[in-house]
Amino acid sequence: MKRRHQMATPSRSKSGSRAKPAGRMAKSDNAPFDLRRTLFSLFLWVLGIANLVIIAFSIQNRFATGNEHTIISDAAVVAEPNTVMKIEVLNGCGVDGLARKFADYLRTQGFDPVTITNYDRQDIPRTMVIDRASNAYVNARQVAKTLGLSDDYISYLASNRPEDVVAVRVIIGQDYKSIQLASK
Repeated sequence: MKRRHQMATPSRSKSGSRAKPAGRMAKSDNAPFDLRRTLFSLFLWVLGIANLVIIAFSIQNRFATGNEHTIISDAAVVAEPNTVMKIEVLNGCGVDGLARKFADYLRTQGFDPVTITNYDRQDIPRTMVIDRASNAYVNARQVAKTLGLSDDYISYLASNRPEDVVAVRVIIGQDYKSIQLASK
């Protein structure tokens, strides 16, 4: 007598659906809501987003503009009381000897005119006192006050040469007759 081997075939119910696996990992349609796991996942998402925001602000603060300037306090650039402020006197109106006259007057007032020459142009309408060292106009105000000029004549132009020792540049304009020292 010969035996026949029969293969096992999966059983199917009449409804045609497969049996659901049993055990701990089985998903059930009526599984209870796991609040602890949900809150932990939510916490991790919030923590991740907070980290991204912090990283974004750090990058923005470091690389945002690229043209940050070092600010030096005015106390560091103002001439010390015992030193003489070095200035330039430039003739911008074309009158011969006028820069020398202004420089001589400013020297008698305690300034050190290190450059006395003509300006690039000779048609400057108004005298200018340009502070080259203090963007708060501290040095230029001292020179302008000595010349009897108001703050309207003062401006700031940073020196782009570190070896530049001039604190103030005076450019004499065509209004030189209104400055009282011009008659001295």
